[in-house]
Amino acid sequence: MLARAAILSRMMTGLTIVVAAVLLAAPLETSAEDRDKAKPETRKVQAVGEWAYKRLNAAHEALAKSKHAEALQALEEMKGSSRLNEHEKALMWQTYGYVYASQEKYKQATEAFEKCLEAGGLPETAQLDTQYNLGQLYVMLERFDDAVRVLQDWFAKAQNPSAEAHYVYAVALYQKGDKRNALQQGELAVQKATKPQEAWLQLVLSLYIDNQQYPKAIEVCEALTAYFPKKAYWLQLSAVYSQVDDYKRALAALAVANAQGMLTEDRELTHLAQLYLYNEIPYEAGRLLDDGLASGKVEGTAQSWRLLSEAWVSARERTKAEKPLEQAASKSGDGELYVRLAQIQFEREDWGAVSKSLRHALEKGKLVDPGGAQLLLGIASVKDKKWEQARTAFKAAAGFEKNRRSAEQWLTEVDAEVGEAAATSAAVGAAAESSGGGGSAPPAAPPEKVEAPSGSGKGGV
Repeated sequence: MLARAAILSRMMTGLTIVVAAVLLAAPLETSAEDRDKAKPETRKVQAVGEWAYKRLNAAHEALAKSKHAEALQALEEMKGSSRLNEHEKALMWQTYGYVYASQEKYKQATEAFEKCLEAGGLPETAQLDTQYNLGQLYVMLERFDDAVRVLQDWFAKAQNPSAEAHYVYAVALYQKGDKRNALQQGELAVQKATKPQEAWLQLVLSLYIDNQQYPKAIEVCEALTAYFPKKAYWLQLSAVYSQVDDYKRALAALAVANAQGMLTEDRELTHLAQLYLYNEIPYEAGRLLDDGLASGKVEGTAQSWRLLSEAWVSARERTKAEKPLEQAASKSGDGELYVRLAQIQFEREDWGAVSKSLRHALEKGKLVDPGGAQLLLGIASVKDKKWEQARTAFKAAAGFEKNRRSAEQWLTEVDAEVGEAAATSAAVGAAAESSGGGGSAPPAAPPEKVEAPSGSGKGGV
């Protein structure tokens, strides 16, 4: 929406023109030479009488000193007169409009400018200025149909409209729903300006995005970050780059914002980490999330800890990945992350940790492959020589069609190993008895065939 201060400033500039018009219309002495040089008006304007001139001049002087009551008093004297011509009436209502506008009484100012135009006694330049000011006030009062009507007529008559005028018209058209013509006027405002105002660029950017003209939207975003380097515009620039699948530049824009200390919220830092990962720069993602979680800028949710773990795994820092994955697993609503944690622990052959993680996974439940988790638990138990725990896990895994064959093979291996160990122990004991010797049998060696089934122990996070 239009800034009130900007409109008021524009109107006060117009007031200077009004004062000049009044003085020129006053009964002043002029030479014949000056009269000959004067450019003839295309519209014949009535003269301002001395009585009306004094009151208009008093109103202008009072307004210049912000003495609104005195200004209105002078104008009230004029309004009560029946001797005013059209020119004097128009000037009176126009001055009323400026007084009300300076008091931010925009509804009364609008009514005054409407009556000024109805009087029709102003010179063409002053008439057009009043029409333009009325259009601005209609926009401020959200009377967009009236604004478009008045400004459309003004543009048909005005010569070389300013960049600001194109922006005001663009706002009116946009609010009325005519986005195509609003974009055209917004583009003209930006093109004509030496340095486009922030609001103008914002409007054009919004219209480009609405029309999915992303390459042009990128140009406007780049201008916004150059002229007004605010966090919102860096975020917008990154988002528009993503719309055209330019994720390297999307990352660069966010990284610049972060380097300037602009990214402070969880979602902003998390998105930057995701862009690092997408662009295959996982170590920076891990470092960013590590710092964010430590400082509290990134919330310690299951998703955040999981993302950190994935970053470290992708960076081949698997040891660093365990702790955040354990945190994520403890906060998750299912046991899947505990299964992933067990897979990492399996790789470093920490069988006790693998078993613990898998038991947590099975307790939480909601697993995609519960039979696979039981199978992996059985394998870890075999590695740890916990035969009964292994047998229990394999029997549970055999209850799932997908894992039945592998589980039964493992059960056969475990039973054979346990039976062989028992037989060896008995034979050694008998030999010791017959010879009268003492001692005990050495522990049985683990079976050579004990390996993790394909996809169970070498998977990544």
